[in-house]
Amino acid sequence: MSCLYGRKKGKIHLDEKSPSSDLDLHDRDVEIKIDCPPGIDGDTDADEMRRRLEKLRSEILDAKLEWYVVPSEDEHQSEEVGDSDKRREYISGFTGSAGTAVVPSSFTKGKAKLFVDSRYWIQAEQQVLPDVWHVRRMGGGGPYPPPTQGWVDWLVKEVDDGARVGIDPKLVSYSLIQYIRTQLADRASATQLIPISTNLVDRTHTPSPRSTGPLIPHPMSFAGETASSKLDRVRESLSQRRDGPDWIYFLPTLPAIAWLLNIRCPTDIPFCPVPYAYLGLTQDACVLFVDGKKVEDGSEVQNELKEAGVDVRDYGVDEVGKWVKETLGKMKERGNDKKKVIKLWAPNECSWALSKACEDFQAKIDIIPCPVEPLKGIKNPVEQQGYRNAYLRDGRAMVRWMSWLEQTLVVGQRKVGEWAAAQTLTRFRREEEHFAGLAYDDISASGPNGALPHYAPKRGKDSIIDLDATYVIDSGAQYLDGTIDTTRTLYLGNDPASEVKRAYTRVLQGHIAVSVAEFPEGMSSDWFNMLARQPLYADRLDFGHGLGHGVGSYLAVHEYPSPFPHGVSFKPGHVTTVEPGYYREGEWGIRTESVVLCKELEGQPEEGTKKWLGWERITQVPIQTSLVDWSIMSKPEIKWLNEHNTSIQGALLPLLQEDRDAQVRDWLKRACKPHRIWPWTGV
Repeated sequence: MSCLYGRKKGKIHLDEKSPSSDLDLHDRDVEIKIDCPPGIDGDTDADEMRRRLEKLRSEILDAKLEWYVVPSEDEHQSEEVGDSDKRREYISGFTGSAGTAVVPSSFTKGKAKLFVDSRYWIQAEQQVLPDVWHVRRMGGGGPYPPPTQGWVDWLVKEVDDGARVGIDPKLVSYSLIQYIRTQLADRASATQLIPISTNLVDRTHTPSPRSTGPLIPHPMSFAGETASSKLDRVRESLSQRRDGPDWIYFLPTLPAIAWLLNIRCPTDIPFCPVPYAYLGLTQDACVLFVDGKKVEDGSEVQNELKEAGVDVRDYGVDEVGKWVKETLGKMKERGNDKKKVIKLWAPNECSWALSKACEDFQAKIDIIPCPVEPLKGIKNPVEQQGYRNAYLRDGRAMVRWMSWLEQTLVVGQRKVGEWAAAQTLTRFRREEEHFAGLAYDDISASGPNGALPHYAPKRGKDSIIDLDATYVIDSGAQYLDGTIDTTRTLYLGNDPASEVKRAYTRVLQGHIAVSVAEFPEGMSSDWFNMLARQPLYADRLDFGHGLGHGVGSYLAVHEYPSPFPHGVSFKPGHVTTVEPGYYREGEWGIRTESVVLCKELEGQPEEGTKKWLGWERITQVPIQTSLVDWSIMSKPEIKWLNEHNTSIQGALLPLLQEDRDAQVRDWLKRACKPHRIWPWTGV
């Protein structure tokens, strides 16, 4: 949202409809404070939350179930979901992006359960009602811990034997259902997992309708490869699994579909510009299952889909099932062999409902690694340059904002809330070319809120930024040429605690260790975890989330390869974040995150077939040095930090030549000033 600032002393209101270009952000007569009109942040009172839960428990009893599972995901197993799919949030009040609720019927004793990983332990406990909910902390160690540590483990080991547990089959993956059935069978359990086709949460209220906003072509100037070329490469990959044309592949994964067909849709899913769709693929056909209102007759996107050989059909699991039946019949007729075995393939995101719709036609689904993800993960030269351009522009927005923040808080001695600070950053970003919205909820967290890795402030419910505490800003924008994910930890006071400086420096050392790494092609990516964590281990510190993740090109902020998994190796063209951190629960948090591009190193060995790889930093935002404990930094580490900041200064100064940027230029020079050691002059 853009910002509207009043001229008179008093409160400033941020309003999406109101301009702010005429505001002097350094006017001492303005106090930056946010009003919160009733209901502005979507919070619901406790009585209403209890009523919602009781209505669901009654529906569960009516369905003759003991328990009902409410996942976070939509039918495409998406990380970010649209408003109509936020069922777990609606029923529990917990707003995090991951977590699973398990609710008992009104006859079954006990509280509802909410399973969350370490990113959300504190947040969940703060947001749900403790008298009716029990937060179950899943084991940390990565941003995506296996579900067997959560509700599945509970279902297999703790639920009363013989219980009937219901779930919407669209919202759970087929592979997970297979795993659960195997675990229950191994224990000779009588517990049943029951598919309930009508979602019980939806029966308690009327969900908001899904958007019918149009598909938008993603042009070659940003994509760098035609949809036809991408489809050919995917078909080649699938055909290598089996000789001949006798296979059908269906894809429910939204970012993979958007990348493959060079389409985007900014209206369906918050922060992720992808449409609700399915895709079916054979050796000679491609079908996009999408709401017909999204593809207007005669539109550019319709013409481009036709040119790529893509047919368009109505959206839905049943529609995919009908197409599979038709295609199976045609394939058997073509070979005049009704007993011919035709492979049905789908990725891990295939839902239980989708598998049932296709297996009704006596064809077994095999879950295989998605062939699109590895191709999408390696960015072509056009995409790589898009990242460089987007992160450079975003760096300008970030340093303008950082300068404003210091001038407002320190020089102006005015109070700024976490939410207002994040909204002001968005205002600066809106000025940049190709801006297309945010990539995720701003994480703008002061003091103890920084200890919640995915804390997102709400208007009027946030904290004032404390000068004498760490302030974590983890914020990203969507640009047409790249998706941003940047985190910096700031301190605007004068006397940081020694333990904060030491922890900040250990995190920085882990970040540096990964950033300077040179490694052979084929090395498993999980090796980088030790590089990042070893400096923290020296002080018996650690962090519970993953080291990093792939980043999309005007797509999802989290993508393959993620999160530095065992058995997956980086290749030239891969883009990933590097984001170690440390969190002192209830006190403060620290995280430093930049995006890097994997590249071949110069001076490859003459002998041997392995290539040697390294990183090119893409992020163009300085790392603050006032929190560094120089006594534990090595000279090479100091040199790296100096070169990091001075190179950013050199890249951004030419972009900061407007009259309004005089103060920003001064701030940037101060922020990037090298730290020197006498008499050694190497840094």
